[in-house]
Amino acid sequence: MENMLIRWMCGLVGYGPRSHGNLTSSGSLANMIAVVTARDAMNIKAADIPRSVIYLSRQTHHSVAKAIKVAGLAECPIRFVELDEKYKMRADDLAAKVYADKSAGLEPFLVVGSAGTTDVGAIDPLIEIGDIAARYGLWFHVDAAYGGFFILTDEGREKLRGLERADSLIIDPHKGLFLPYGLGVVLVKDIANLERAYSYEANYMQDAVSPEDEPSPAELSPELTKHFRGLRLWLPLKLHGLAPFRACLEEKLHLAKYFHSEVQNIGFESTLEPELSVVAYRFVPPTGDADEFNKRLMEAVVTDGRVFISSTMLDGKFTLRFACLSFRTHLDTVDMLLTVLESSVKALMSK
Repeated sequence: MENMLIRWMCGLVGYGPRSHGNLTSSGSLANMIAVVTARDAMNIKAADIPRSVIYLSRQTHHSVAKAIKVAGLAECPIRFVELDEKYKMRADDLAAKVYADKSAGLEPFLVVGSAGTTDVGAIDPLIEIGDIAARYGLWFHVDAAYGGFFILTDEGREKLRGLERADSLIIDPHKGLFLPYGLGVVLVKDIANLERAYSYEANYMQDAVSPEDEPSPAELSPELTKHFRGLRLWLPLKLHGLAPFRACLEEKLHLAKYFHSEVQNIGFESTLEPELSVVAYRFVPPTGDADEFNKRLMEAVVTDGRVFISSTMLDGKFTLRFACLSFRTHLDTVDMLLTVLESSVKALMSK
């Protein structure tokens, strides 16, 4: 069952018949599996680490940095690629940094792109990054934990073009398919690379596997004993089909656009058009510290209790986040949030 689901997701992202993967507990573990797979596929030995360069952006999820550390690669040179005005990795800066490192005698080996960043939902230029990775022989990994399943929609499929260029990627059903926590996925373009990183033999296991068996998750990940995670993904798809999931994802894209427009109508600043279902916004009062005002505004909304919002820092500014990826979030919820924001601003301005 798990292998069937993995093959379905491999086909969904454009991978071929040699691809495979693993159902994990989360995107964090999936990122770690991918980084270790990249390390071994690129034959990075301990002596190579000080010369083996990794390329990230400041928008890369922190679980990637943790994966790099756990994989024993913390001493690799790390290059942070510049971002454009939409917080996407700049392909020209990546190419320049890789070229400079090559010229300096270093060995670039891994670039990590994002398909839906946590802060703003940005999708890095996957096709261009894939071209650079191919040109210089880098392993290309994509963190699509949040954004990957938007590929089920027409709009998402167009925006996620180039996902198939990645050597590995992660995608979270407990995000984009609205399922309970505890279900991430790592997909790798060539199963041989997973086997190289994770396959081991023991005498006492000689009776457990025959050559005709399906690929064993124990041979493709650090886990031996594991939960039967496939059922929680297979059963909803079997009961409902893909149509409700696709419709729900399309709804979130529409709600993000709606909120982006309406929040500006009530006086907020929201200059970045949402690419997926995250909207960054903030209120700039006529006087006083805008960061402090938005902190108090967020506290007021959370204290109200009807809608939960979160925050981040963008260009050093305290910024509010509308992150719409719950199956319970519909138009009435968004309208309620807009009402709470407007009333909370008025209350804070009157103090």
